[in-house]
Amino acid sequence: MTGETNGTTNGAAPAVNAADLPPLYEHCIDDYRPMKVICVGAGISGILAAIRFPQRIKNLELTIYEKNSDVGGTWFENRYPGVRCDIPSHSYQYTFENNTQWSEYYATGAEIQRYLQRTARKYGVYKYVKFEHELKGATWKEEEGKWEIKFEDLKTGNIVTDTADIYLSATGILNKWAWPTIEGIESFQGKLVHSANWDADTPIKDKDVALIGAGSSGIQILPNIQPDARRIDHYMSGKTWISPIGFGSQELKLRGATGNFQHTKEELEKWRRDPKEYLKYRHHIEAMVNEASLITIFGTPTQQEFQIINREAMAKKLEKKPEIMKALEPSFPPGCRRLTPGPGYLEALLEDNVEFINTKIKRIVPEGIETVDGKLRKVDTIICATGFDTTLRQPLPILGRGGVSLDDVWNPTPECYFGIFPPKMPNMMRFLGPNGGPGTGSLIHMVECACEYMIKVVKKLQREYIKSIVISERANKQFSQHLDKYFTKTIYTQPCKSWMKRGKETGRVVTLWPGSAIHGVEAFENPRYEDFEYTLMPEIIGNEFSWLGNGHTLAQHEDRVTTTYLDTVDMPPVINPEEEVQDGITVPGLL
Repeated sequence: MTGETNGTTNGAAPAVNAADLPPLYEHCIDDYRPMKVICVGAGISGILAAIRFPQRIKNLELTIYEKNSDVGGTWFENRYPGVRCDIPSHSYQYTFENNTQWSEYYATGAEIQRYLQRTARKYGVYKYVKFEHELKGATWKEEEGKWEIKFEDLKTGNIVTDTADIYLSATGILNKWAWPTIEGIESFQGKLVHSANWDADTPIKDKDVALIGAGSSGIQILPNIQPDARRIDHYMSGKTWISPIGFGSQELKLRGATGNFQHTKEELEKWRRDPKEYLKYRHHIEAMVNEASLITIFGTPTQQEFQIINREAMAKKLEKKPEIMKALEPSFPPGCRRLTPGPGYLEALLEDNVEFINTKIKRIVPEGIETVDGKLRKVDTIICATGFDTTLRQPLPILGRGGVSLDDVWNPTPECYFGIFPPKMPNMMRFLGPNGGPGTGSLIHMVECACEYMIKVVKKLQREYIKSIVISERANKQFSQHLDKYFTKTIYTQPCKSWMKRGKETGRVVTLWPGSAIHGVEAFENPRYEDFEYTLMPEIIGNEFSWLGNGHTLAQHEDRVTTTYLDTVDMPPVINPEEEVQDGITVPGLL
């Protein structure tokens, strides 16, 4: 073909007029823009953020705000008798911080709290945390591309305002305890206490005690106060499974233990001396914990067999009081509500000083509790093990794009892409947000992988000079449709009143990830950046590739070593070790 084409001859490229091009952003490609991150909460997730974010992200300013006086979150706050984790200790720890010295298989809350404090001290977390600062509200500032976040300094009562490029919420799923809505509760003249706000001076010894509720807290409290109380009226109007098979319970069976066991001195010493032996044991425990996902698919032989095992075990333990079994046994499958092993709970129900009451409470009066059948039982102490506010309603204003509140965004359905990104909330990421927590498997490992996902997002915003990131309406809708479809085949959508469905018997599962923990780990590995909408920093408006900069790296610009890549080579596996090529010559058997 001959002749002129687009102002050129013989196919030559047209001359480029530099004046017609956007300006070159004069910076090195790895001169990442500064990022300020505010994280609210210093529990397991907040501690993790304070360790990994500074480790992975350059040019970072990080502040953790925590309402309590120390780290630990739920393990700092929950101090009721018998509080412990229902996940094996060896699976309830960071992957990078092995504790070989867990004293028990299912650790107490106090031991977990000590582990978290020790980990925070070891990795320098405390320098990032401002304690006794309670969140009071947050507002997205569109023009600045920043969050304006307000806190109350609980020591002084002053309101403190801070700003950040990224707002991390690490306050957990269940963090707002609530009194039960019972008529007359404020009139009680004895000691009234909530399990989530435990008072160490609560009178139990030789007292008449009412224990309301048989969620995980109530189930743990009863066997721990039963030997000391004169009488316990245990109010439980709902249904629940008390499972002999909890997370990792295969280990109990292997050791011939019931409920829990203490590790021997010899075992602890072996693990202390030989990290490889301990890692082998961790693999063993984590594998068992991961197996639990098989019982969540409704109607399968595994799930049906699991229900039979639970029913037979409960009936056997309660054969002396079959009326309790009749009152407790649910019609829904085990695991529809959070599965609770409850060591010692069923045994405590059989004791002479415990009365199991499944008649509904009518009201609380100054001297005790009256049930709907008109019976009044006088007590000295009332313990409300009635759980948390599970509505996911925000107790304070969280205002996103266009001034929309998170409450309105989550009405009627709380949605959170990958459990991390709420709609219409730019640059906000949540640990264990709606549909971000595993129903089975290692919670902490999944939180770690979610943290790495967040770090990748922050680094993208830094590297590419992106001002804001928000999940697209399309991606959020399709993710929600996927998880709704997934849960139709599971035990979780059977009719049971559960905090996974915001305290309702039916409806959307709003807390759990649509799959096992290791499924979530795989999903978090590679963020789908195409699912987001972006706005750009002023430096690159006009050409979104201006972040590529001046063609150099900081090492070149500052005359530093540029060959560090040779020290971090990922060596491929050798397939034919008998051959090695040097100077273009094949040398047989060199390796």
